[in-house]
Amino acid sequence: MGLIYHLPFVEGEGHQTKESVRGHVLDIDYVFKEAKYKKSRSPRWVNVGGSAYALDFDGYSTFMKDEPLEIEGSFTIFVQIAARCFEACHGNVSTTIIDQLDRAECRGMALGLFRHGEVLVEVGDGEQIVKFQTESSIRLYQQTFLAAVYNETDRTIRLYIDGETAGLKSCGRPVRTSAVPLSIGRNNTPFQISDTFTGGMFAGLIRELQIFDEALSMKEVEKEYRRTVDEERITPDDVDLDERLLLDDVHRPHYHAIPPQHWMNEPHAPFYYKGIYHLFYQKNAGGPYFSNLHWGHWTSEDMVYWKNEPTALFPKKEVSPSGVWSGSAAIGPDGVPLLFYTFADFNEKFNQGVAVARPKDVTDTSLVQWEMDEERAIVQTEKQGIASEFRDPFVWKDDREELWYLIIGGGIEHKGPTTWIYTSADCESWKFKGEFYTADTREHPYLGSNVELPVLLPLHDREGNKKYLYLFMSYFREASPYQADTYYFLGDFDKENLRFIPDTKEPQLLDYGRFKFSGPSGFVDPVHQRSIVFSILQGDRTEEEEYSAGWAHNAGLPVEVFMENGALRVKPLEELSRLREKILIEETNQPVGTLNEKLAFVNHKQLEIIVEFEPVDSPVGLEIKKDENRQEYTTLWYDREKAWVSLDRTKSRLGAVGDVQGGPLHLNEGLRVHLYIDHSTIECYLNNKRMLTSRAYPVGRDSDYLSLIGGDDLRVKSMKVYQLKSIWNDEENGGLCT
Repeated sequence: MGLIYHLPFVEGEGHQTKESVRGHVLDIDYVFKEAKYKKSRSPRWVNVGGSAYALDFDGYSTFMKDEPLEIEGSFTIFVQIAARCFEACHGNVSTTIIDQLDRAECRGMALGLFRHGEVLVEVGDGEQIVKFQTESSIRLYQQTFLAAVYNETDRTIRLYIDGETAGLKSCGRPVRTSAVPLSIGRNNTPFQISDTFTGGMFAGLIRELQIFDEALSMKEVEKEYRRTVDEERITPDDVDLDERLLLDDVHRPHYHAIPPQHWMNEPHAPFYYKGIYHLFYQKNAGGPYFSNLHWGHWTSEDMVYWKNEPTALFPKKEVSPSGVWSGSAAIGPDGVPLLFYTFADFNEKFNQGVAVARPKDVTDTSLVQWEMDEERAIVQTEKQGIASEFRDPFVWKDDREELWYLIIGGGIEHKGPTTWIYTSADCESWKFKGEFYTADTREHPYLGSNVELPVLLPLHDREGNKKYLYLFMSYFREASPYQADTYYFLGDFDKENLRFIPDTKEPQLLDYGRFKFSGPSGFVDPVHQRSIVFSILQGDRTEEEEYSAGWAHNAGLPVEVFMENGALRVKPLEELSRLREKILIEETNQPVGTLNEKLAFVNHKQLEIIVEFEPVDSPVGLEIKKDENRQEYTTLWYDREKAWVSLDRTKSRLGAVGDVQGGPLHLNEGLRVHLYIDHSTIECYLNNKRMLTSRAYPVGRDSDYLSLIGGDDLRVKSMKVYQLKSIWNDEENGGLCT
């Protein structure tokens, strides 16, 4: 008989593909077939040479179904793929390439990839499912040719990777055909990660799929492999997610650091090396949901215009099999940058600790390739608090001697959230030095059970005084009436005893947005000697909405932290002025009514607003993200008499229930607001004393008007409104998307 199934993927566009043997036209499931927040479009097709194309499977929504194949006896499956990620953190679960396995009846066959890229074949003989998994793994972002051959005569499975034998296994009994649908890119019985997302779906490119009803020989397999290698070639750039795909999303930020697609969590590990700033982030390349943690990577010359670089760190079977969690970076001995990350290994009792990665080529200023050390640097012990609450190392070098410090978050049962401290003279051997700081759970129940993402940064004022900012996230292992958030103390670092001594008993919130500004990290910028804090700007949508959008979260704008009169101060980086494309409003000493007449013509999704009010007892502020009929809007209020600032989101989105966020703000002068709006993001700096970060997702696509709050006769000292550029290049639409 020979070839019985063939998907050549020759269309190069559209929502369908044709199987050439039976002639079936298959619909391609894809989230943006009927897009909710952007223009509808077909899945991504990649030209790999001449008339040859590969279809991009996004990892969470792209798959196809076909009628079952009747396979009795021997068969061979050929497929060309280039995988973007594996299902590394969900136990014994495979990523499906093709599946016609009836798991209930133990019949049929499936071909996929296991946790770290091992190739997995499953066949059913009517009584049991036989699994054959290779010892070796395929490489991510590389074109790979797989062949699975089942020989009915000797009842064996042979696997080939790129034309070479990868293993053999005996099946015992003959394989039985199944009547379940043939699924490509998705498991026939997908497991639920959440109510919305399913796991085990293929992420990457599939170039061609062939099935034969005979066991092809090794020579025939080699011949087919050579044909594919000679005819076309998939590159790593072809495999990576396309940052242009979501640029027309109405809510997606345009001048913030953000992954090309899918999900991110906290940015971390900033450092400066040979003229380039580097910033990494937690990412899932398989979909816009929390899972399967990698390290994404951005580079920049100014911390304003960022570039997406290839994924830096992947889960690795030997050292961090269950995901690569948050960490930091430091310039180590001999000036070599080092990444310190939290390894995760769910097979162990103490399943978190510290491991290190190093650049493969230190002459590459972009540092796009990294090698993970085979040995772990720090492993939690019985003496270090709650088991498996031991993560997020933050590393810095002493300013006077060859000594590095490392703090890491944890907690002590019945005592409180803790940060532990280590020292090292070479960044290789780390000495445990005990508790850096422990909060008392009885006095501070709102700080939770343990610390996440501890950061220590020096602060200076104009007189040369020095304090330290100890910044951290609260975390709750059990249900609590309190919410996780970002807190800080100012205090001193006792180098002799390696302890942090806070100035005050009570910590303070860094941001009033309540869990919109989170996941803190930071560093001292060696170019300007500034302490800089990075954050994740959390989304505020349901899983269903994030599924429809294809992305979740972005980085917040970098924040400069400093000290004034013994208190913490915050302000945006001066370099952000480079985003200004044109000035829309520039006025001084004007009444609110006059300014609002001019603001009525301002409608843009990317704005910088600087306004300074005269000190008055009546409330003042702004209405932003509103439509012409004022059906949806977000309100920033300041009440001088109550010394309170708030962001009212109760009317931010039609049909949705919002909230009011805010906190105390004592001012002797008038309110000065420095406000950044980037589509759904809102970042407010209030007299450089407080921050308020939030989100708004109005339904109206032109809900981008703004106005001032206050009596029409109230005079405003000054106001500037800038239209800002995008930092992401949209070649399809003729340049920068603004």
